[in-house]
Amino acid sequence: MPVISNHQANTPSSTRFLYETPVDICLEEPLKAGDSKALVVELPEPPNGDRTDRAFFYRLSSGEVVGYFNRCTHVSVPLNFDDDRFLDAAGFVMCRLHGARYELETGRVCLGPAMGNLTRVLFEERSGVLRVLGWERVR
Repeated sequence: MPVISNHQANTPSSTRFLYETPVDICLEEPLKAGDSKALVVELPEPPNGDRTDRAFFYRLSSGEVVGYFNRCTHVSVPLNFDDDRFLDAAGFVMCRLHGARYELETGRVCLGPAMGNLTRVLFEERSGVLRVLGWERVR
């Protein structure tokens, strides 16, 4: 199991944890533009303190993939509806429970009741593999 490194880049605007050994997640099929995928991932010391946590990845129309831990910052429940839908009609990440909204590109909260931003999964994408490097909590 990968070990969390001592490399913690904390700034007034964010907290970042990088793993000594990246964690590879193999996707059954590649994400196409507009696709999202909710996964249960086993990561050492995820931001919630559990051994296992949920994350989701979404391919933007630009081709870039963004990833976040799948927990509302209001009540820490999974954001997605049962069919892996995360976005509202306007393209914001929406919590299924109380309707908090987050910007898809940045994870920043834009509508309550949540007060905090989503925690970003730091990763690289290579040939259908998402290599998780760590995570970042932006304030």
